[in-house]
Amino acid sequence: MSENVAAYEYVQGLFKRSRAAQRKFEREYTTQRAIDEVVRAVGMAVLKHQDEIAGLAVSESHMGTVEEEKHKFMNIASANWNFLRGKPSVGEVPNIRPDEPGVRVLAKPLGVIGCVMPSTNPTGTVIGNGMAAIKARNSVIIAPHPMTAHTSYEMSNYIRASLKEIGAPEDLVLCIEPEMCSIEATDAMLHVCDANIGTGGPGMVKAVYSCGKPGFGVGQGNCQVLLDEDFPDMQSACTAIVANRTFQNGVPCTSEQTVHVPAPREDEFLKAMDTAGAYLISDPGEIAKLKELIFPDGGPINRKIVGRPIQMIAAMVDIAVPDDYKAILIKNQVTDGTDVLGQEILAPFLRYTTYEDFEDAIETAVTNLEVQGGAGHSSSIWSIHPERIDQAALRIPVGRFHVNQPTVGYENGLPTTVTIGCGAWGGNSVCENLQYYHLMDFTRVTVSVPNLRHFAPSDWDRFDICKATVD
Repeated sequence: MSENVAAYEYVQGLFKRSRAAQRKFEREYTTQRAIDEVVRAVGMAVLKHQDEIAGLAVSESHMGTVEEEKHKFMNIASANWNFLRGKPSVGEVPNIRPDEPGVRVLAKPLGVIGCVMPSTNPTGTVIGNGMAAIKARNSVIIAPHPMTAHTSYEMSNYIRASLKEIGAPEDLVLCIEPEMCSIEATDAMLHVCDANIGTGGPGMVKAVYSCGKPGFGVGQGNCQVLLDEDFPDMQSACTAIVANRTFQNGVPCTSEQTVHVPAPREDEFLKAMDTAGAYLISDPGEIAKLKELIFPDGGPINRKIVGRPIQMIAAMVDIAVPDDYKAILIKNQVTDGTDVLGQEILAPFLRYTTYEDFEDAIETAVTNLEVQGGAGHSSSIWSIHPERIDQAALRIPVGRFHVNQPTVGYENGLPTTVTIGCGAWGGNSVCENLQYYHLMDFTRVTVSVPNLRHFAPSDWDRFDICKATVD
């Protein structure tokens, strides 16, 4: 039996189990409270097993620390629960379109959702996708990344046990077993599921969108940071930037990559960055060695440096970095997108460029995103001027633009997510944080509206909003 046939038959077995569980869930769980109790069970699974999950994730991926891993997935679980609980996802739900008189909206699940995991977040993505999908009465099949297959599989088993405890169908969450984890199995899953979510690299996201089923993917990060010319607290900005950039040794796509610094404040910036834990490397020879290490022969990123501490990375090319630093900082004045160091680096590296004019900083950021990847994702600005904030936000092609926050976003009003949609800029179907409301179908129930407004010839000369009804 060929690998393709074996993988397909195996995945078909998972799909049949998942379909049966999903239909039972849809048929029997018809109140919001009952559904939310199942959602809570998914999130609560991490509370009971956080040490085991974090330890396995770090030992298998070799990325970050146990405490950082725990912080990440605990935050994902708790933030998702507070966002999801109580919100309507069954039966009649509010119609968010005010120009549809007499239309009632009924929420329906998509069905079985395939979820492809990244190696960089094998725990939190299972939790985040699982909670959002189940909120909408779907089931999920997890396709782990081969590098972290055991982590995602054990995470799924803990969730299954939590579902069993409350009497919910265990097979609402299924995972491809590590020994069956392969490109062939993932491809088979994408083709049989009703819809798919892809969180990871561009090749995997392309596969999600190319399988013939509805898909939700992510775009790559390459987050830009604008420091305004007179931002009053350089140290607080730099401290936040370095802290976010070094979380889990720079693996998250939501971390800063390039900081655009006003030239007159460069010395102040470098001092603040040093205090925050960023080690400046300015020797051209050392920068050249790091460039070749990170992007050998100008090609794809070297997997050996992904998520590794800077001391370990620098030692690979005989550069010594003191132990009390957390990030490497380099200056890069190539603003036309031709330097490979302008790409996203999944390690605790920060680059900065100086500008004389604020408009030039915006243009450089736009070029970096459009030429070297990252358009549609996230960027931030540190500024006290609303007009500068709007000037940048209107120009920079990203779905999230954070003001006086690190590029991960901090205590803002956006819904939490593990799947950052980057819109057409990033080749994605949505340009916002993926959540449960993207994972539902809707039936619109209509009735005749006696006072519906009809077209009049004079309407061609009007440019105001046309009301759907007449008074």
